[in-house]
Amino acid sequence: MPLHAAAPEPGAAHFQYDVVADRWTWSPELRVLHGLPADGDPSTGLLLDHVVTEERDVVRSRLQRALSAPGAFSWTYRLAASAGSVRNVVVVGRSELDGGRVVRLQGFVVDITEAVRERTDAAVAAAAEHRATIEQAKGALMLGFGVEEDVAFELLRSHSNQHNVKLSTVAYRVVSGLTERGAPSEDPVRSLLDTLLSADAATAPRPSDGAEGFEDAPAG
Repeated sequence: MPLHAAAPEPGAAHFQYDVVADRWTWSPELRVLHGLPADGDPSTGLLLDHVVTEERDVVRSRLQRALSAPGAFSWTYRLAASAGSVRNVVVVGRSELDGGRVVRLQGFVVDITEAVRERTDAAVAAAAEHRATIEQAKGALMLGFGVEEDVAFELLRSHSNQHNVKLSTVAYRVVSGLTERGAPSEDPVRSLLDTLLSADAATAPRPSDGAEGFEDAPAG
């Protein structure tokens, strides 16, 4: 199945911001997260209002930076969700340049609350056991898509929790997928999401095929 035909990533909420028109477009998932009805208008003010108070200035600064320079951006923050709960989210996006100025932001938001909550000693031990593969996957995401180290790890771990797949398995598939597809060029944000989607769709080697599975696969 082509990568672009894959189903949307569970927990991922897409956005686009037309800087010139000052107009946001939010996916239904992002609207639900902010308690915005289908006929409501998303705005920068609404987005910032849902950032917990102590992190609002930092997020505002990150957003201003994304609006002032083209390229990839990413950050994590705590979001005061519509249901009154506080969610841990990661934002991954790209600023697009036209005529010497940033004219558009696009990207997605992933709710990583459960991934953060479910961090256990066992998970840490498993990560240590397969550290080489995980570090390689983190490095590939950082280099290929311009995300920070903590964001790269949270994306891997969030996908692992959402799909009930071991972290090392996700890491191996991401590394394999990036190797096969090559470095992103025109749309790194879309390419990053496709890479995570393809990790879930990838077929892992089975022990019956003479392999030990992804958990024992070499990092290189």
